[in-house]
Amino acid sequence: MVRLIAILALTAPALLLGSCMHGRQALADGMDWSLHQTPEEGVKLAYGAPASDNVVLMLTCQPGAGQVMLSTVATQPQPAIVLKSGGDRSRLNATAMPGGPADAHYLEATTSASDKALARFAKTGDLTLVQGKSAIALPAKGAAKSQVDRFFTACRA
Repeated sequence: MVRLIAILALTAPALLLGSCMHGRQALADGMDWSLHQTPEEGVKLAYGAPASDNVVLMLTCQPGAGQVMLSTVATQPQPAIVLKSGGDRSRLNATAMPGGPADAHYLEATTSASDKALARFAKTGDLTLVQGKSAIALPAKGAAKSQVDRFFTACRA
């Protein structure tokens, strides 16, 4: 429960972003990927505002485990976390837990590090998070792309 509260506190600001997503594509201005690693929590790759708790999507793994846990916040309970990268699309069964501000729902799903959309993301840096009829582009370019590379290398090693 403490973990859930901590993650909700980190991701709740993304609700404002998510609730403002209209149409088919939204871009999170000023956001980027960041990589963190601790022996206790493993490797984390988060897309959000730099030096803040405003996180849209977090990927977590234990080094060498080959499994990735994804977490995000949605304004409505969703049965899945949907990712697109290039022509690949993954619909990952998610656990939805109510909580947080504005009746938010914390979503969590686990998949293989070689999942088709994640594999394409690792290769190209192109990733889109889809929630209902809205989508948010989470691109990794430049230094952020090297952090994505390091995350997937650690997860698969």
